[in-house]
Amino acid sequence: MTSTRDDHKAAIEAAKQRIPSLEQLFLGWPTTRPQMPNAAHAEAELYETSGFDDPRLVLYTGISRLPHLTVGWALFGSTRNVHPGHPSLPHALREALTDPDAARALQFMAADHQETDEAATETLSDPRTVRTLAGLASTAHLDHQGQPLRVDVGTQIYAYHPGPLRLGSTTTDLVCIGSPIWIAGA
Repeated sequence: MTSTRDDHKAAIEAAKQRIPSLEQLFLGWPTTRPQMPNAAHAEAELYETSGFDDPRLVLYTGISRLPHLTVGWALFGSTRNVHPGHPSLPHALREALTDPDAARALQFMAADHQETDEAATETLSDPRTVRTLAGLASTAHLDHQGQPLRVDVGTQIYAYHPGPLRLGSTTTDLVCIGSPIWIAGA
């Protein structure tokens, strides 16, 4: 009998066969820009931020280093891994969420339904909203200390913000904004 862990690994491997790697998706960057929304998978170094008013919402920020570019992540979404006892969001993050369109996009991404995916895509068609969320990720990333988690992440990417943008000590070429499909040990 296979274990749940083996089933989970098999499901991730099957998903990887259906969606491109981040490297494949952004292969021609910046000359060729992929259509959004789109799914991708990659290894990443992620931090988790919770403490949003909506308990379904968590933010993962991090970095994926590809041979030809460095990608920053701003992954917002519902999760079963929100841990109780996290401090509330830092003041700088709350300030970044004063844009009502950015807050609306976050609410849609937290709900995790087909209709809200479409609404999130529509909301993120505004470059100003994308810039706000990329800035939110940058602010959140600065708040973390210690080592990020090295993970294998699959994500639905709704939009991307061309860099350069700093996430911690790293300057990224672009920041992908999306929701995690899976996050697993690398």
